[in-house]
Amino acid sequence: MKKHVLIGLLGVSLIAVIALAFLMAAPKPIQYTWKAVILDSSQNLTGGTGGVYDNSYPGWVYNDGDEFANVMVVIREYIGRGNVRTYETVFWLEVLSPTQVSLQGMTVGPWGSDETFKSCGFTGFEGASLPSCWQSFLNGSHPKDGYQRASFMHAGARFATREEADFNNMFNGESRVMRLHFLTQGQEIMGSCDQCNPDYYHQIDGDAHGDAADGSGCCDIYLTRVDQNTWKVVVNTNFDKRQDKFPAAFSWTDDKLWESYCECVKVGKRTVKKTRQSTWVRTHLGYQMIFIRTPK
Repeated sequence: MKKHVLIGLLGVSLIAVIALAFLMAAPKPIQYTWKAVILDSSQNLTGGTGGVYDNSYPGWVYNDGDEFANVMVVIREYIGRGNVRTYETVFWLEVLSPTQVSLQGMTVGPWGSDETFKSCGFTGFEGASLPSCWQSFLNGSHPKDGYQRASFMHAGARFATREEADFNNMFNGESRVMRLHFLTQGQEIMGSCDQCNPDYYHQIDGDAHGDAADGSGCCDIYLTRVDQNTWKVVVNTNFDKRQDKFPAAFSWTDDKLWESYCECVKVGKRTVKKTRQSTWVRTHLGYQMIFIRTPK
């Protein structure tokens, strides 16, 4: 009986050794470094402090290895109710103070406000009138003094499988509609109360959908695969889809560009943190950004 057990154990051990040898022999996934380049062809966005200008593109280069910049290209997974999983492609450039990018030529169009909240709380432009405080704050370097980060996140449609979302499966010249989330962060709205300031360091949050406003044609935000290791994001939005009024028609699914801040208020015996969206504007934002990967 022991003999048979020993033979069985030897058999299991042999299978484990073979499996381990197979795994060791299997090729390891290629690891990459990434860089984002803000192209000179961009209408409203250019580089700044911490970026490196490269004439070969031409444009401003930010690397994922930079101390004060993050370049992220990932397939993001969401887990919903019933453990349902969806996937989306994300191409993301984030610069952290003191590294900066610069917005230029931003002209504010329609705007609105909720007068119950504090407006024009952009540090350096307090007390200015609406909408000129917006235009003054938008144009120039970001993140401004006292602000933490400027973020440009481009995300694709959500798919039921990772393979469908995978940007590696795009063929050269193929384009996909994207959406934009834009942020200049002045206070940690999701953090503790000591991060909140109703008077200063108000931030800008923006969301824009890339599909045509009337549901036809394609598209004012999109991703194109240029070659084996290069993808290009084109943004050409007016932040004008789905939303007509503020705050009555305010929805998290609308296009929007809004001033926000947080404050903590007493509700009975509790202190509750509230996020305020005090003003909104529409403006044009256009730029072109390439993401390039290099095998490590």
